[in-house]
Amino acid sequence: MGAKSITRALRPSELRASDKARIAGTWQRYYEDCGYGLWGFSPSPTARILAEAILNGYSRRSERVEIVDWGCGYGRDSLYFLELGFDVIGIDVSRKAVALARAAYKQRQTSGVPLIGSASFHHAGHLRSVFKSRVGQKAYAFFSNRVLHLLSEPDFRNATREAIGYLEQGAYFCVSARSRDDFNSAVMEWIPGRERELAKYKDPARDGHEIAFVTKERLLRVVGHDLADTNFLSVTEPERVGAPDTHLLVMLGRTKPSCFTARKSGPLRERRSETVTNIQ
Repeated sequence: MGAKSITRALRPSELRASDKARIAGTWQRYYEDCGYGLWGFSPSPTARILAEAILNGYSRRSERVEIVDWGCGYGRDSLYFLELGFDVIGIDVSRKAVALARAAYKQRQTSGVPLIGSASFHHAGHLRSVFKSRVGQKAYAFFSNRVLHLLSEPDFRNATREAIGYLEQGAYFCVSARSRDDFNSAVMEWIPGRERELAKYKDPARDGHEIAFVTKERLLRVVGHDLADTNFLSVTEPERVGAPDTHLLVMLGRTKPSCFTARKSGPLRERRSETVTNIQ
């Protein structure tokens, strides 16, 4: 009997795995081609927002501050946190990015520039891959800049929920992602049936690179009940050096403590280098 070729539909989990591999491959190429030239080493607006919030309340804390930088890239924000005296766990799906981050950290250590904090960088997609050797240990802040809009809805939900689980009570949760304001009809088009939610680039070279715009409602639906002192801000940041600005939505909150009500943070100061607008 002749061999039959059998074609079956991919399961949703297999489709997500394919999407993850494609995203990881895309960023691997970006880091291989551009290296530190993607953004330089100036910290992102989102990193400045988190740092300011922590420093404003730092006098109440005697323990060291440990930040998880999820999607750390080559470490530009991680190094900024280190210079401020925070410890960092950097995580990225790109092996090249992690190699660059480790090299930048080593170079900074030997350059004479003071680094008060310490860091480790890991090639991983999930926090549990890193925290499995840290049983019972939790972090003081979860930080992710410009990653969540790359994820499917199940991965978006799982990643944010997992992050909450690895945070102390009263810890900071600070994420940014591309907002609907970032849609540009000159270079993007909406996915049919998902208008105002999901877009793709017209450039064939970026085929498969979809953008699931993040809204205040999406974030609140997934982690809002776990957070207090929640603020939403809008910032702009170039997609890469020399490219036009992208419009990002930033969520900053604190995990709900069991024994006290978190103190309301003071207003975040507006900076000249980026647009910061409270849209709460």
